[in-house]
Amino acid sequence: MLSILILNLVLLRISGELVIKPSQSSLTRDQYKSFIALCTDQSDSRVFRWRSPQQRDIPENLNDRVTVERQTNGIRLRIRNLTTDDQGAWECIGTNANGQQTQKSFQMTIKVPITFHSDSIQYVELGESVTIKCSIQANPIAEVSWFKGQDKIRIENPNYELVHDGLHIKYVEMSDNDIFWCRADVLETGESRDFPISVVVSKPISQTHIICTNPCAIEKKTATLICEASGLPTPKYLWFYGSDSPVGASEVPKFVVRGNQLTINYVDETDNGKYSCQAFNEFDRKGQRAEYNLNVIVPPRLSFISPIEINFDSQHPQRVSFQCRIERGSIDSLSLEWQYLNHTSIQLTNGIFIDRTQYETHKLIELRFDPVRREHFGNYSCVAKNFADSTYSIASLFIQFQPVYVGPNTNIVTTIPNYRSIMRCQFESYPSPHIQWIKMSRTIQDPQGRILAVGIDNGVNDITIKQIGTTLYESVLSYTPTEGDFGLSFECRALNPRIGRHSFTLQRAQPPKKVNITHVKPLSNGVEIFIQSFENDDLPVVQYILKYDLQDTKDSQLQTLIVPAQKSTKQIIKVENLRPSTNYQLMIVAESRAGIGQQTGPIQFRTLDRQIPDFTVDEHINRTCLSDESCLITWNIESDGGAPIVRAEILYAQAKYDDGLDIEGPLSTPISIDSSITEYELTGLKPDTHYIVIIKLYNEVGVAEQKLRIKTNEETNEYNTVRKNPLITDDRKAQPNKWIVLGIIIAIIFSAVVVITICVLLRVFRLDGKHETTNSDHQTTPMMNGDHHSDKTNGYTNGHSSSTKLNETV
Repeated sequence: MLSILILNLVLLRISGELVIKPSQSSLTRDQYKSFIALCTDQSDSRVFRWRSPQQRDIPENLNDRVTVERQTNGIRLRIRNLTTDDQGAWECIGTNANGQQTQKSFQMTIKVPITFHSDSIQYVELGESVTIKCSIQANPIAEVSWFKGQDKIRIENPNYELVHDGLHIKYVEMSDNDIFWCRADVLETGESRDFPISVVVSKPISQTHIICTNPCAIEKKTATLICEASGLPTPKYLWFYGSDSPVGASEVPKFVVRGNQLTINYVDETDNGKYSCQAFNEFDRKGQRAEYNLNVIVPPRLSFISPIEINFDSQHPQRVSFQCRIERGSIDSLSLEWQYLNHTSIQLTNGIFIDRTQYETHKLIELRFDPVRREHFGNYSCVAKNFADSTYSIASLFIQFQPVYVGPNTNIVTTIPNYRSIMRCQFESYPSPHIQWIKMSRTIQDPQGRILAVGIDNGVNDITIKQIGTTLYESVLSYTPTEGDFGLSFECRALNPRIGRHSFTLQRAQPPKKVNITHVKPLSNGVEIFIQSFENDDLPVVQYILKYDLQDTKDSQLQTLIVPAQKSTKQIIKVENLRPSTNYQLMIVAESRAGIGQQTGPIQFRTLDRQIPDFTVDEHINRTCLSDESCLITWNIESDGGAPIVRAEILYAQAKYDDGLDIEGPLSTPISIDSSITEYELTGLKPDTHYIVIIKLYNEVGVAEQKLRIKTNEETNEYNTVRKNPLITDDRKAQPNKWIVLGIIIAIIFSAVVVITICVLLRVFRLDGKHETTNSDHQTTPMMNGDHHSDKTNGYTNGHSSSTKLNETV
């Protein structure tokens, strides 16, 4: 009875059990996929709801992501876009026929793939403690590890610490400016992914300022503002005008922004104001701002200064002034100054004054002449300067005055008849004068003198007039006088229309004065005479006539030497081919076109004895050689001693001591050199060695000798290398080419083989010849009387042929 009861209960239990499809008690589904499940019962049980893992009954609403759908035999669960909220135990709840509640459930796991929530570029401040963020979403939960660099080296440095939301860096260094790899591994599914994070070591923006090269902004030119700031990464810049008006490129290229530079083209005073730049970078987005007050510098501009022209009257003093006024320009660093045209400041002297009392109030200075003088004539410059530019304005003072003769300072012109003479006069004048030359030969026709003209008056070769200065004029008269012109006056007259004049008296030129001999230098075979000419001779000296003879001798050998005069005031006349150690006397006169002047002399002198050559050696120049194996020796010949140097020699030997001229060992072989040269290079010397050098000069009187001490340089490795390399090169050059040697050997062997072969052949032919000749002699004896003598020649050329014929004959 009990068993029947238990069986009924079991059947009742079975008949009331719910059925869920899919039937697995544990399910795994991918995130964002759709899912359906059907809950039914085979008995009369009634299924009436689904319950979520959050213990919430799912309503029947087709628009919800999670909903249920009633079926005839059950209820269907529909989930769209599975999420992690859907993970857990889902229950299907119903009642059986007895009204008892029944339920069935399944466990659903939502599979979430590895997903990284992190920025691929992260900025960290240098020297700070920061965390590289890397959040990982995965289901099942992923295992996280970190790597660094392109080679993905595992991070095991104690400076790094793994935290739940990333990698903590205790102290950021520049070496952290690299790629970090955040790795996630899900062991349950075998999924593994790496996420690269570029870590940029950064610094906040600091030291922001704006610079502009002084002068910064000049009107109508370009101004460039440069914003400088420090920070990592490299700062970026924004420009603003005024408070917050951004400055950028415009259609009209007024403002040009290139990185940290703001260029303002063709600036003017409307561009004055405050400019600011905002420096920032990816790490420090706020950054810093710097400001700059721009003041456009306006170049100065001066008002026009009208020229002034007055008529100078020394009896009535006059006063004039010029005002220099600034019309426009920035006052910063502004200066105003009066200058001469050669850019030197005007000196307050000779009646010139500068008044600066109105500069501060009216921006003008005054140049005043009180009283006006003739030398004040000219142009003066008023110069204004500031940082932008400089400008000037010219003040011209024109003074009309009577022509004033200024040169040359002479009243007499000397010449000779029929020889062209030059008369020159210079006048200061304003306005420009008309210059005339008047010959003061008063006649009935010309009681005031005759105005000379070219081509009309005899003797007038040319008349020129030219301006050589601002108010300076010059006229030149070229005139060839006659005897009747001497004693007459020639007047140079300038009219503007006031008159200035100067007269020249034409006089006959006198012969030159005595020759001024300043020094007589006897030589062994001649003499040198030093002459200083007189500048006040009437006419230039043309030549010098010199006569010389033996002193105190009955046999006169008077000789004359004519030497052309030089243009210089000093001249040396050299007389050669004189006897040595002999007394001479000489006279000299100067000759010009006016005639022969007064004689100077007689001057007595004695020529020098013939001597050995006189020469010097500069030990300071020759003491140290420039090489370790050679040395250049130089000397200076003061005199040949009255006889030509015929030969020169150099000898040398090693010095015995470190000082002095004692030698050690024998002298070298004398080296003969040309007597005309004064230097010679000794070669083949030892390095770092003292030598005594002897120089000898020979003439017919004897030999002159000078000794000097020299020292060669220390031997240098570079020089040794230079020395060795040529030796090696020469040695290599001396060695024959291997191919030539091989060719010679082959030729010798071939020649030997040929000679041996020829010898063998000759030996063989010689033996054969002997044998054939014996046979021939034996067989040709009967032919001596026969008719076959014509074959004798063939027998010489070919023994075999001869033998054959003999046999045939027999």
